[in-house]
Amino acid sequence: MIEKSVVLPCTLARAFELFTSRISLWWPPERRHTGDPSSELFLLASGRFYERARDGREVDLGRVRAWEAPRRLLLDFYPGTDAEHPTEVEVHFGLEEGDALRTRVTVHHRATEASRAIFETRAPRFVASWGVVLPALERAAATLADW
Repeated sequence: MIEKSVVLPCTLARAFELFTSRISLWWPPERRHTGDPSSELFLLASGRFYERARDGREVDLGRVRAWEAPRRLLLDFYPGTDAEHPTEVEVHFGLEEGDALRTRVTVHHRATEASRAIFETRAPRFVASWGVVLPALERAAATLADW
């Protein structure tokens, strides 16, 4: 299992909203899957997690299995694998040392039964990707203080 976290200078509700509703604002262009750095990402409580390029092409990035705002998300995650071999990403949002204005966002990325055979070989790529994605989230939280 991979575990990575960042601390954001905002409340739980704001951190959850930034991670979900505003994902297109902060998800790094180099980690987009349509080939369009201006694509939009959608992470929806209804279950879809996808990216749409400006030309309308869509790429499914996963499926939301649990949406427990503002504390937890659970996703079948397709990047690095596919829909038949998803990995699992669980995101927890918690107060940092009791401070209501600082939220720790922790990502747990692990194999599912369907991806167990390939997870070990792909884990270094997943670690590297979270090393780009989570700092982008952290920068967005710091610069979007007025939203």
